[in-house]
Amino acid sequence: MTYNRIFKQIYTVTLGVAISIFPLLTSCESEVVDLEPVDRLSDATAYTTPNRCELSMVGAYDAAQCGIYNASYSRGYPFGAASIIQGEMRGEDMINTASFYQITYQNTYSVSTANNLYMWQASFEAINRYNTVLAGQTKAAADGVISESVGNQYKGECLFLRALTYHHLMIHFANPVNVGGNNNYGMPLYLTPINTPTDIEEALKIGRSSVEETYAQIIKDLDDAEKLLPEAVAANSITRASKGAAIALKTRVYLHKRDWANVMKEAAKLAPSAPYSSPIGGYKLESSPATPFTSYANNSESIFSVENNSDDNGSVNGAMSAMFSARTGGRSLVTISPTIYNTSYWLEDDKRRSLLFYRASDDFYFCDKYQNPTTREEYAPIIRYSEVLLNYAEAALRSGNKDLALELLNTVRDRSLADPTTQSYKAEDFGTTVDMLKAILWERRIELFGEGFRWPDIHRLAVDNLVPSGGIPAKIAYNTKTKNKGIFKFGAAIDESWYLASAKFIPYTDKRFLWPIPINDLLRNPTLAKQQNAGW
Repeated sequence: MTYNRIFKQIYTVTLGVAISIFPLLTSCESEVVDLEPVDRLSDATAYTTPNRCELSMVGAYDAAQCGIYNASYSRGYPFGAASIIQGEMRGEDMINTASFYQITYQNTYSVSTANNLYMWQASFEAINRYNTVLAGQTKAAADGVISESVGNQYKGECLFLRALTYHHLMIHFANPVNVGGNNNYGMPLYLTPINTPTDIEEALKIGRSSVEETYAQIIKDLDDAEKLLPEAVAANSITRASKGAAIALKTRVYLHKRDWANVMKEAAKLAPSAPYSSPIGGYKLESSPATPFTSYANNSESIFSVENNSDDNGSVNGAMSAMFSARTGGRSLVTISPTIYNTSYWLEDDKRRSLLFYRASDDFYFCDKYQNPTTREEYAPIIRYSEVLLNYAEAALRSGNKDLALELLNTVRDRSLADPTTQSYKAEDFGTTVDMLKAILWERRIELFGEGFRWPDIHRLAVDNLVPSGGIPAKIAYNTKTKNKGIFKFGAAIDESWYLASAKFIPYTDKRFLWPIPINDLLRNPTLAKQQNAGW
């Protein structure tokens, strides 16, 4: 949407007197002819016409797409390439090739590390945008500017975005639900707009809620969003929150909460029985695993994505293809690691290997899910139907329903197999529950590679009773010149000599398992300064 580009120019005003994560909402769309000049629009006039209300909603999505970074809106936080790659760089299935993500890859961050600082700041700036728009749309509906149904839709969209953003913060800055310590700190919960000096003064008194309280608010937002949202927004259905998106996100959040029963309850709304397709939103797997990426704007599998286009994207420093791609025009800042594509779980003739791009000059394979580095037109995939099915499979297995777990696992895996009749998993392939769970978790790694899921899974499985991740994995070096050593042969072993001496395994008990609250907020906010993550 070209509106998004304009919002980057409009929403740069902040109240710097106290906390820069709370921006002042100043306007809507400057190019609409009947609107007064940008610098004269106030919070009150931003919701006086249906068109302005819609543009304010677009602004909320813009805040999710690309937040502030070093005084400009040119990086993919909280839901663009920067955050997606951070989720990969904290794991081991992608390799850092340059200095851009070296700090994250080698776990040398501090309270002043830029990528961590701006993820925190952009996330809370976005949360305040959602809260501001939520309040404005509520008043507009009450005043009859927009209909009740439109007002409900807008409110549901804001609640969905707030829940999504808070959960994203939890996986980097707070412990999983079953890991004690760190004073049980979750997130500071800001649920109303903070746009005046008085608002800021009150916000400075808000401390971190507990992990349980934060998750309770996330679930409440999603429950409310599900009730308020339609099955699909007529235009841009993939990039606007819907009832199905709220339900799908709940399956993810409940998975992180280790609430298997509720994962299954929510997933069953979207996947009632085989052959799996959703009665809400019409979601189903595409026949080709490449379609959600090559046809990102129009497919049946993408439940929610964040829009990027040639006019409005995270720039060369923040768009997915600009950073991932090894095609002409891409920066190829990260590459796929043999830890994932050498595994025997990923069959050599699996169709998803077509989403790897080999570049002979490097002798490396790169993620090829984002194929437009010159135009940077692509959507950031946030929720796909395949993830919902795999969430369901894991919860079913952990609840003792192995037959259902196997059926769901095969539903995702079979669509990528060369010959499902002979290659599909069978019950006898798994001697134990742990064996099947490992297959489900590997399927997540294979299906969702390059979409930022590796760290969230490592985080939630830190002390899992069946397959604990244990902490931050060791990382393979890009510059070890491992050509012709078997590193790129499917099914080949991983040589210990390939690993970085400076990026060894780090247990979850180490302070680096959690990112610290950034220095900016420690200086601005005395309440949060007293609630820093342990060890920092």
